Amino acid sequence: MVAETKAGKLIDMPQSWGFRDELVPALIDKVRALRPLLRSNAQAGENQRSPTEAAVRAIGELNLWWMIVPRRWGGLGLSATAMARINAEIAKGDPSVAWVSQILNGTTWIGTLGSDALQQELFGKGLPQICSAVTPPGTAVPVAGGYRVNGKWPYSSGSRQATWSMMGVMRVNADGSKTPGCLAYMPMSQVTIEDTWYSVGMQGTGSDTIVAKDVFVPEHQFVPIEKNFSLLDTGKRHFGEPSDYFPLITLVRSTGMGQLYGAAEAMLEIVLEGARTRGIVTTSYARQTDSQVFMLDVGTAATKIRAARQLIEGTTQVIDSAALQRRQLAPAERAELKADSALANELIVAAAEKLMFLSGSSAFFLTNELSRFWRDISVAARHVTNLPNVGYELHGRALLGQPGIILGEAY
Repeated sequence: MVAETKAGKLIDMPQSWGFRDELVPALIDKVRALRPLLRSNAQAGENQRSPTEAAVRAIGELNLWWMIVPRRWGGLGLSATAMARINAEIAKGDPSVAWVSQILNGTTWIGTLGSDALQQELFGKGLPQICSAVTPPGTAVPVAGGYRVNGKWPYSSGSRQATWSMMGVMRVNADGSKTPGCLAYMPMSQVTIEDTWYSVGMQGTGSDTIVAKDVFVPEHQFVPIEKNFSLLDTGKRHFGEPSDYFPLITLVRSTGMGQLYGAAEAMLEIVLEGARTRGIVTTSYARQTDSQVFMLDVGTAATKIRAARQLIEGTTQVIDSAALQRRQLAPAERAELKADSALANELIVAAAEKLMFLSGSSAFFLTNELSRFWRDISVAARHVTNLPNVGYELHGRALLGQPGIILGEAY
């Protein structure tokens, strides 16, 4: 099997290709070396509500915007587990930068699931960075050769770094009815960004609103619900690597949890560092380490964070194993992984709250790094894909053979 690289050359692409995770140890070392830069830029990123140029450049120099993009297009071709671990290390510097990394990585990878024509359009001239939002959906009216698209999409994380957008639309049919669940790919040069992202956390993600006004989308840049990315098309020319078998939403959610446990691990490191010199006000404890209650609480928080990491990496390893076997996960498997992510989410939030209690009111000063990590975790944990109750209900329904509750089985 062959595929075209971004340079237009043909390369052998055996069906036996696996992940390039031999690159991971060196990449993690390099990301850890970036931590001082990311932390020193984090406040500026919050102020401008988007990652700084220095942070974007540092991530780009390591090619980390394309971690799971397949090798046929010049991506790193890493596993889901590798992406989660690398994003965890980015998050220890700045969770907002890690969030943008995860979103652009995930959405850009989704483009590699498209038709040969779509992949060639997106990747044939070099590696793009693709952002996305699907709700509320815009409208796509059929016209000669394609569609005329209009809409506004908030929460478009990484929009200021992206070169393309993938937006959810409803196709307007000849009888006036609308078909939801379609996607339109539009270059960022054809849309505008509305400055709307003002949040208590994840402020540095640039999750603004993308606006399209009468944008023409050619047929090959439109993905109808009838031929969506959940349908495996093994007849494509640009196909065959493990990442082509990743389950879409399961992959994006599970790897996205990496920055959550990474941010919590950073909080734990900060608290432990201060425990040997920081006292407990109104008590006789000159150092927090003198208190057995403190030891109990910090041990509890550390255990919850470690358990969350193990849960998440358990989900990504299931995803990776299935992808290497070139098989798709069954709905019941995806439901179980969603429930595992839900539990990990609750453990991380509980640990972050415990660490803030241990650090006292000064931890909530905007000048205190703990405040930023806590705010970012608090907002990211409430992303729609992370809501625990939905995950648990879905798993319960699967156990009892009941119909799912997620539209389009996107879990």
